[in-house]
Amino acid sequence: MDYDEIMERRARCMEDDLHPIPDDVLDKVKDEFYKTRKRSLEIFEELKSYIPGGVEHNLATSHPFPLTMDRAKGYKMWDVDGNEYVDFLLCGAPIILGHHYDPLDDEVVKIIQEKGPSTGLTSEYELLASKKIVEHMPSVDVVRFLQSGTEADMAALRIARAVTGRQKVIKVEGSYHGWYDTYVYNLHVPGTAGLNSPGIPPQTYDLLVEVKPNDFDALEKAFADNADDIACMVIEPVGGESGVHPVHPDWNGRCRELCDEYGALLIFDEVVTGFRLDMGGAQKYFDITADLTVLGKIVAHGFPSAGAVAGRREVMEIVGAGMGQRPYLGGTLAANPISCGACYHAIRLMEENDAVVKSTAFADRLTAELNALFDTRPDLPFFLYNYGPIIQYVTTGFFWVDITGPKAFEVISRRKTAEDYQMVASLNGLNSLAGTRMYTCMQHDDAALSKTLEVWEYILSLIPKK
Repeated sequence: MDYDEIMERRARCMEDDLHPIPDDVLDKVKDEFYKTRKRSLEIFEELKSYIPGGVEHNLATSHPFPLTMDRAKGYKMWDVDGNEYVDFLLCGAPIILGHHYDPLDDEVVKIIQEKGPSTGLTSEYELLASKKIVEHMPSVDVVRFLQSGTEADMAALRIARAVTGRQKVIKVEGSYHGWYDTYVYNLHVPGTAGLNSPGIPPQTYDLLVEVKPNDFDALEKAFADNADDIACMVIEPVGGESGVHPVHPDWNGRCRELCDEYGALLIFDEVVTGFRLDMGGAQKYFDITADLTVLGKIVAHGFPSAGAVAGRREVMEIVGAGMGQRPYLGGTLAANPISCGACYHAIRLMEENDAVVKSTAFADRLTAELNALFDTRPDLPFFLYNYGPIIQYVTTGFFWVDITGPKAFEVISRRKTAEDYQMVASLNGLNSLAGTRMYTCMQHDDAALSKTLEVWEYILSLIPKK
């Protein structure tokens, strides 16, 4: 589905009334949910005594309460009550080979048994892993490993400021770049401003310049008005929230041109797109060269303590080893043997298995077949689009509500309706992200497709026709 069709169907969705599941049906669904997920509920209730809010994972399905998972294998997960799920969350995108993939796990176990988890000093796996990243990423000459995508986004901004001697950063509203102070503004939904910013000094945002998604005039003005102050522009190359706010075909190229014109650095946040959209990331997919590339959990295929900032040698050299006037980056467990070993072997195994090609083929097929199913209900504005193995499915469009307009409070009811659909899907064995997104891996198969279509056909049957 091309950009124009996505935006046309998006407009239809936002103009349409909601299509809720009737309350009496939802009551029965919720009752069954509580009956079949008792241990998850017990754990959640007890966790509230030890963890604020009872849940730490911002990817968690939390309606009517967060589930506790027991194990995962391939494209499936099982919760502590024994319920089975077709998983389209995949730990927020890094799982491309499949959960608990034996050839990868065997290599990581071998590292633990033979090498130990960490020494705080250099491991040969740093060399092996960094060479693999450089081999695939077109704009990357050198890599610096960190411990998360948030850390990598922080580091990229610091490097850009140090290289350019400037302070301001341009960001696109609705994009997500971790929870660092500078980036937590207009988070998820354009126009929400500082809604998620308690605890962050307001003056932090004096150095932040925000533009709305695909607003070319605002982008030009942002650079012109801050011509000598812009250190960098940071973007999600498929659009905010991994494509929830889809990128205009000319957007990335214009960002590149303006960064060049004004002497700013272009940062691609490839925490989701790196080694998922393409083995060379979004930069290869779109044929756009970034100055700095941010990588996160994909660096270790879901194994912990993983992230990296990478880029052109002349930009990255400023964080070289040694004392002196260099931007400080650190982390005792950064580049530990487990994370770097997992990175090296994961990329190697993805190469050997054509993992991205297979994941993309399944995503293309799932998108087409679910769209065909949704087309059987012309009264509903539901549709899907995908960037490779990153699928956006639209039912209520709650991320698209104009929060500054007269219908701002609509986001609450739209989100609630999407969560109700998600609750039914979860009860029937589908796990996805926030009622809007699905990631695929190379192990999703015909059975996964059939199950997904079956569940969505059931959800549609619960929605009255208008």
